[in-house]
Amino acid sequence: MRKSVGKPKQKFIAYAKVYKLVDGKYVPEHDSTTLLHRTHTSEGIGLNEFKSSCKGVDLANAMEQLVLKKKYIRELKKLEQGKDLIKVPSSHFPLDVSYLNDLEKKEYEKELKSEIERISDTTINGLEAVAHKVSFNDKSEQILTVFNVKQEPNKIMKTNYIRSNSKLAKWIHKRFEKYSSNLNCKMPRYYINRRDMVEKFGSYMMEETSDCTCIGRCWTGGWNLIWIDVNYHDKRWGSKPKEFRKNLDNTIAHEMVHLKFDRRSHPLHVKHDGSKQRREFNRRVNQVVRGKKYD
Repeated sequence: MRKSVGKPKQKFIAYAKVYKLVDGKYVPEHDSTTLLHRTHTSEGIGLNEFKSSCKGVDLANAMEQLVLKKKYIRELKKLEQGKDLIKVPSSHFPLDVSYLNDLEKKEYEKELKSEIERISDTTINGLEAVAHKVSFNDKSEQILTVFNVKQEPNKIMKTNYIRSNSKLAKWIHKRFEKYSSNLNCKMPRYYINRRDMVEKFGSYMMEETSDCTCIGRCWTGGWNLIWIDVNYHDKRWGSKPKEFRKNLDNTIAHEMVHLKFDRRSHPLHVKHDGSKQRREFNRRVNQVVRGKKYD
């Protein structure tokens, strides 16, 4: 199995409902500060509700950009491991803790633990994620912000499942036929619906095809198998049909190049682990897209 095309960040809709603790109860608060700190823009859509946008490779990653829980868990581990540079909520810049005494380090450790405890875990339900965070404003008043991150709906695909007789499925099949011919290699088994992958190979394929870092994957050797995340392409580029097809076409060609030149012994074998190799690999993919043929 080979991980392949890196998944770029996509845009999500971010909502925030804000409350202030008054006499032991949370009441609506018209304050967009907590959202502005993370997204830099905010639109009021209710008494205590605000709307903005954020980016991430998936829902969980987009929510993390707002609440930063995983970030502060990493910083706490760095402090406990004796690393010199850490980031804490009270400072915009990394702190060099090598100059601090044990008591001062304990204070920053306490700050990080407190911040982590005041952030909930993220709950993902379908196309949206929810989490909340407790913070304090300039007046030391306790503020509760409930974040809701939603995925934008499909644009070109009507549903998340692509029917085999649809125009899109037929177009994708023609691209695979073209590149199989140009690369002089066997037509691969390919899947464009996650449901079909799971039904064919088992539930573990849900994890294999849900990796947030990839929009395409191939399994070489006896597998001769390719997975294309068409749904992600729609979310990312669907508002511009030409860009959608261009990027989808490029992903298909990318995976076909992996299949053709996978063997290390092949004179044209190219990996894309580093920037130099990646440039060379992308040149090969571009040549294939433009119609270059190989024996």
